[in-house]
Amino acid sequence: MNVTLLCALLFCSLTVYAQNCVSTFQNNEVEFVLKNQKLSKTVTGCLIGNQIPTVNIDLINIKGQVIPSLNSGAISNIPHHFQLNILHNKIDVIRENAFLNLPRLRNLYMDHNHITSVEPYAFENLPLVENIYLRNNNIDVIKKHTFVNLPKLTDIFINNNKLKKFDHKWFVSTPSLRWLVLDDNQITSLKSSAFEDLRSLTHIAFNNNNLTYIHPEAFYGLNQLEELSLGENELTSFEEVNLSYSSALYKLGIEHNKFTYLSPRFFNAVRGTMKELFIQGNPLQCACVDELVLWASNNNIKLVWKCEEKEVYCVFPLSSENECVKQPNGQFNSSLIESFRSDCAIE
Repeated sequence: MNVTLLCALLFCSLTVYAQNCVSTFQNNEVEFVLKNQKLSKTVTGCLIGNQIPTVNIDLINIKGQVIPSLNSGAISNIPHHFQLNILHNKIDVIRENAFLNLPRLRNLYMDHNHITSVEPYAFENLPLVENIYLRNNNIDVIKKHTFVNLPKLTDIFINNNKLKKFDHKWFVSTPSLRWLVLDDNQITSLKSSAFEDLRSLTHIAFNNNNLTYIHPEAFYGLNQLEELSLGENELTSFEEVNLSYSSALYKLGIEHNKFTYLSPRFFNAVRGTMKELFIQGNPLQCACVDELVLWASNNNIKLVWKCEEKEVYCVFPLSSENECVKQPNGQFNSSLIESFRSDCAIE
């Protein structure tokens, strides 16, 4: 290939990326971090690879500025291995194709912005990205096909946002995803086969949401699941949830819900792998607690069932107080049940 042809191809390539750039930055400072030094540059328009002052970049920081949205091509054509931090910038929305031709991007942090929505294909074709963090934003909408063709993605954290539902269709071709963290949102239910396309998951966390219902087949196909965290929700029933698919489950947290009835038989499907079970902060019948404590002891399972600073660990129904059976709400003192909603230590 002669020099003239090579230059022509390079010019065409840069022209394509320039055309895909919808201006995002307005005299924003970008910091480039190397092993022993930091360099800064003011960027207007888009951050494109040929603007980077060194080929040995490890980290790009864009912090503490006002950037209303990340538009198409906002960060593009950077061939280096690097981590991207876009933090505290008051970003409201991430547009389709905001990240283009970043073949060696490893980790992406977008915490503490003002993001309310993420468009389809906002995170597409990032072949080496392993972690995406969208913590502490205002996200209430993630659309179908948002995380697409991310073959190395293992961890995604979308905790402390305002999501009201979860949909596995957010993800397409993410075969390595292991950690899904959606703590501190407003999700109310998990439907049947809720994680249908995410069978590589090993850790799921939905703590401190508004969960009132989990479909019996919600965890269908998750035979690699090791940890399931559902604490601090509004769940009143767990007996129909099928855990038999989760043959690797060793830690289950259902603490600080509204269970009055739990029987050991619900957990027998994972008895062989279960190592830790957290049920504290629930207004459980004392007879059920007694059964669970004995069952856990017999199966060498760590059971956390009481809050150390609380004097009351369980409740007695008005009748059949010595039997662990499902009881109607009228069988319990409502004010006593509410006392279990107050804070106690969570391990």
